[in-house]
Amino acid sequence: MVRMPKVPDGWFDAESEYLGDGGDRSPMTNGQSESQGMARAEGVSVQTQGPKNPIGPVKGYPEMGRDAWRAGNDAVIVGAVNKYNFAKNLFPGDAEYMTPKLMKTWMMRESGGSPEAFKSDPFQVNDHGDWVPEKGRIAGLTEGQKMTPDASAEAALKWLHYKGRIDESQKLGPYQGHYEALRKYNAAASRVPGIPKGADYANAVLNSAWTSYGDWQK
Repeated sequence: MVRMPKVPDGWFDAESEYLGDGGDRSPMTNGQSESQGMARAEGVSVQTQGPKNPIGPVKGYPEMGRDAWRAGNDAVIVGAVNKYNFAKNLFPGDAEYMTPKLMKTWMMRESGGSPEAFKSDPFQVNDHGDWVPEKGRIAGLTEGQKMTPDASAEAALKWLHYKGRIDESQKLGPYQGHYEALRKYNAAASRVPGIPKGADYANAVLNSAWTSYGDWQK
């Protein structure tokens, strides 16, 4: 008997926003411009419509008033996570299973301080300085392409999954878990002396997820 994936909460809400007339996963604006979900900060706070699938703030990255833009990609994350888990037939407890809480924490590590990056490539998966040809084959990207949050989220999950399968001999094997995948995902310099930069990055993302949401695996 084929095992059907558990449908996460909010699945149908996310799908209605991301499935277009032809089945393409493109945002449905319902008459609103893309920027209307983001806060406009020109000296005053602006009331904006909240995310359709709110995940909640990551600790240290407030989402009130002038910082409300940080909630603007919540529906993008939910849609990307649902698509990823469904396509791979993943369930809670599977090593590769992704949750919106972990993915949002990971995104904040990459672009939580940059509204411009947040609205284009929030996972910094197509950053010019980190480009390698494998990103074209694995993540479906082209160097220098114009990015959107949807494209960034889906490509980041593909790239993370690929990184999580690379073993010490640089061969592909079973997925080694999110810690190993995150450790290999980012090449930014470590901010903690004596700790390898990849380990610092993975520890920061996972610890922040636990601090912000408790058991982010649910």
